[in-house]
Order: sequence, then structure tokens, then C-alpha cells
Amino acid sequence: MHTSFTDGKNTVFEICREAAMLNTPLIAFTEHVRRELTYDFNRYLEEIEKARNSFPEIIILSGIEAKVLPGGELDVEPEIIKLVDYKLFAFHSFPPDKQLYIYSLEKVVSKYPVDGWAHPGLFLHRNNIVLSPEEIESILKVLKNRDILIEINSKYRMPPKEWIKKAVKLGLNFVNGNDIHSVNDLRKVYEKRSLKIIND
Repeated sequence: MHTSFTDGKNTVFEICREAAMLNTPLIAFTEHVRRELTYDFNRYLEEIEKARNSFPEIIILSGIEAKVLPGGELDVEPEIIKLVDYKLFAFHSFPPDKQLYIYSLEKVVSKYPVDGWAHPGLFLHRNNIVLSPEEIESILKVLKNRDILIEINSKYRMPPKEWIKKAVKLGLNFVNGNDIHSVNDLRKVYEKRSLKIIND
């Protein structure tokens, strides 16, 4: 979930209110962060705490989505990482260099206490970078050793099925992600699930 603190359209409260109406059991706010924040991070955490009191029926996690920088640093101050429940790393703006990508990914998961990988494979797909089966397996093994969750992102349909099959064989764990930026996005997730149930 992304809120109006960054590029989302709704407040923490508005999203939680919608989630409650949809009987959502758990949500994770994973606000975008940078080393130089443009919003009050403490106020973001306060809004989440207020929402927990207002919607006790939902498990509400505080979190971040931090950008991987070339070389394997995260674009976030270390003290911010310690303040949240759920920490995602993601590749956004990054050089289209496969070896640098692999090196940086492996360094991030070995250096930082991250919990999951947001929209895995999306950057590669957008830049027409193809990993060999051996490279995919090597990355997945690193994630497995660090117990990193792989996000199955329904918005971008990532990671590729080949990755998922390999990850299942290696015993990695997954988490559903939708990259939600508004209450409308949240409603659409439930509409798609309802249609799938009807069609099945």
C-alpha cells in the first residue's frame, strides 16, 4: 500500500476504512523512502498507529519500499529501517547492467535486514535484460539463505513463471503484492478475485 505521503492518492485512514469494508485480514503500508525524505516519517507512523486503534480487526504493518542503488546500498537512512515492521527492496532507476544488478541485489540482502523483494524481475523485463537459468537459481538461493519473501505482484504479473517454479523447488516463501496506490486499486483487487471465483 502506498499513501498520499508519497505517490498514493489516499490517506492511511481512508485505505484502512476501505480494507475493513472489504474484510481484508492484513495490509502492509510500504511507503517509498529516500535518504532525503520529502515527508514527515514520524507522522506516517503515527497515522498507522491511529489506524490500528480504529480498525483492530485488521493486522496493519508499517513498512517501506527502498530503492536499490548501484553497488548494493539502499536509498534509505539506517534508522528508518529499524522503525518499521516490513521492509521491501526494489529496483527502480538503475543502470541496465546485468552483472551490476546481480551484484547489487546480493549485497543488499546480505547487508540489510530486508523482508521481501518488491515486483521482482520488473526492472529486467522493462530493460529487456534476460537472466540465464543459472543466474536465476543463484539469486534465488541467496534469497533462500536470507529467508527473503518473493512478492507475487498481480499488477505487473511478476516474477516470471519460470522464477516461481524454481523458487518453489528451492523452498522459498511468497507474499501477495498488488502495488496499491488508492482505494480504487484495492477495490479492483477484490473485484478480480470475485470474478476469478465466479469463472472457476
